[in-house]
Amino acid sequence: MKKWLNLIALTAVALITVSLAACNSSNIFTYVIDASYTEYVTMGTSADYPPYEWPMNVEGKQTLVGIDIEIAKHIADALGKNLRVVNKSFDYLLEDLQAGKVDFVIAGMTPTAEREEVVDFSIVYYEAVQQVLVQAEDVATYTSIESLNQPTLRVGAQLGSIQADLLADNFPNAQPTILAAIPDLILRLQQGQVDAVIVEGPVAEGYLQNVSGLAIASFSIGEPDGGSAVAVQSGNAELLTVINQVLAQLIESGELDEIVNNAILLNTPTTEE
Repeated sequence: MKKWLNLIALTAVALITVSLAACNSSNIFTYVIDASYTEYVTMGTSADYPPYEWPMNVEGKQTLVGIDIEIAKHIADALGKNLRVVNKSFDYLLEDLQAGKVDFVIAGMTPTAEREEVVDFSIVYYEAVQQVLVQAEDVATYTSIESLNQPTLRVGAQLGSIQADLLADNFPNAQPTILAAIPDLILRLQQGQVDAVIVEGPVAEGYLQNVSGLAIASFSIGEPDGGSAVAVQSGNAELLTVINQVLAQLIESGELDEIVNNAILLNTPTTEE
C-alpha cells in the first residue's frame, strides 16, 4: 500500500479522562451501523492519536473520529453488528483484549514480536516512519540522535508504545519522559518541560500544521515501524479472517485513501488558545 501523502492537518484535543481501573460510560461510544443489527462488536482504542483516533464534538455530541474508527465501522458492518468503542490508556489495550473486555483493538498499533506472543494481528494497513518533534527554535540544534542523547536533555514518548522502545534504544543517556497521552507530551514540549517527543510521521505532521512553535527534526529514527495492524485475541481465527478481508478490500479498492481524504476535511480546532 502506498504511503499517504500530505496526510491530515490535525491536532489533538484534550483526551477524555479515563479510569485505569475500569471503564465508565463516558469512555464508551456507540455507532449504529445498521438499525436492523441487534448486536454490538467492541473495539478498544486510545483516542489521543490523530489522525488515527481522537475525540471531537460532532453535531453537539462528543464522539471519536479518525482513520481507525472508520476502519472499525467497516469491520462491524462485515460482521453484521453495530460498533461499540472503549477508550482507554494505550498501555491497557492488550490487557483488555486478553481479558475479553473488547473484541479487537485498533490504535495505530505495531505488531511487535513481544505483542505477538499474547495476541494475533491482522495484515498491516499502514506503514509510517518515526519522527522527532522539537521546538522550532531548537531544530538547528538537534540535528542527530547524538545531539539529543545527552544527560541534560529530556525526550518523551507514549507509555507502552513502539516509540517508548525507540527512546530507550536510541537515547539511553537522555532523561526519558513516558506519559500515557500524546497531548500531554506535546503540551510539555510547548512548555519546555521536555526537549523532544518521538511520534509517528503522520502524527508529527498533524501537530506541525496546527500548533505553532514546533518543528520536525531533520533526522528520523530507525526503520519504518512495521506498520499498524488490528489486534484480536490469540486464536480467534474467525474474527481475524473477517478483519483481513475487510482491510484487503479497503486497500485494494482505494477506499482507505478515501477515508483519509474525508478525514482531512474535518474541521478540527487547534489546541492553541
